[in-house]
Amino acid sequence: MKNYKLYITLALTLALGACNVKQSQAPLQEAKVASSIPSKNRAEKILDKIKNPTKDYVLAVAHRGDWRYAPENSLLSIQRCIDLGIDIVELDFRLTKDGHLVAMHDYTVDRTTTGKGKVSDMTLAEVKALRLKSNCGIRYSRQQVPTLEEVMELCKGKIMVNLDKTEGETVQEAFDILKKTGTVNQGIFKGDDSIEFMREKYGALMDSIIYFPKVWPRTKDKTAFIANYNREIAPIGYEMIFDEEDCFITDEIKRMNQQGITVQTCALWDDLVAGHNDERVLIDGPDAAWGWLIDNGTNALMTDRPEELIKYLEERGVRNL
Repeated sequence: MKNYKLYITLALTLALGACNVKQSQAPLQEAKVASSIPSKNRAEKILDKIKNPTKDYVLAVAHRGDWRYAPENSLLSIQRCIDLGIDIVELDFRLTKDGHLVAMHDYTVDRTTTGKGKVSDMTLAEVKALRLKSNCGIRYSRQQVPTLEEVMELCKGKIMVNLDKTEGETVQEAFDILKKTGTVNQGIFKGDDSIEFMREKYGALMDSIIYFPKVWPRTKDKTAFIANYNREIAPIGYEMIFDEEDCFITDEIKRMNQQGITVQTCALWDDLVAGHNDERVLIDGPDAAWGWLIDNGTNALMTDRPEELIKYLEERGVRNL
């Protein structure tokens, strides 16, 4: 009998010990699973914010990079935006004679480089031989005109890129570069052509890209334009342009806020934001310009003064990434 009781006690002890071991190992196993899930890079976190806009985070968008710090559309101006913590850098791209997309706002290289002529009449080698001018347009820098591929390699995992001037012309060429560099989810295409036009030209490609339709005061039948885009591809964001404070577009911004759609406005000059632009920041203070845009539905704010905008957004408490 004594031996029988001893065996029972020993069995219970071993069983309880095994349970304790399993329980103690469970948190370790959970920790291992958690650690095996890769953390999101900053670009992925920014994309999440675009897809799920909230009042506690306003996306900062830099127009042509930080061109007051370095030549516009240059790699140095882009790196400056990355260092500042900008979310989206807006850049312009033109196609060279031999089929390369290069960062250039104008049709010609005259204003921003040491050369002259249309981008479309020049080869990549000819464009690369030039040097970009400083922001005052007088002195030359050491910066070359970058290609879209060079831009996306620099931005990979760090910042979103708003691809201006591709619009209804070079979407396929730009997409091919994004695919090559593994940055399809970092490129934001945009344009004011109808979804019918874009579908006819690009077909199913419209389902594979991030696309912000642009709504202007001049947009014909704005109601149908927006409704057709929402039905066809359900954009995660729109670029909204308005020259009056109370109009169809500002009312539509409120509706987009309710629908969880990101609204990007451009505080670059008066008739893009009904006078609430960067210049007004200098005259009346940021609340009268950037603050008004945020209070009236802006989720993503494009500026020519990225450093000052970041400071303002931080002070306002809307940078909780």
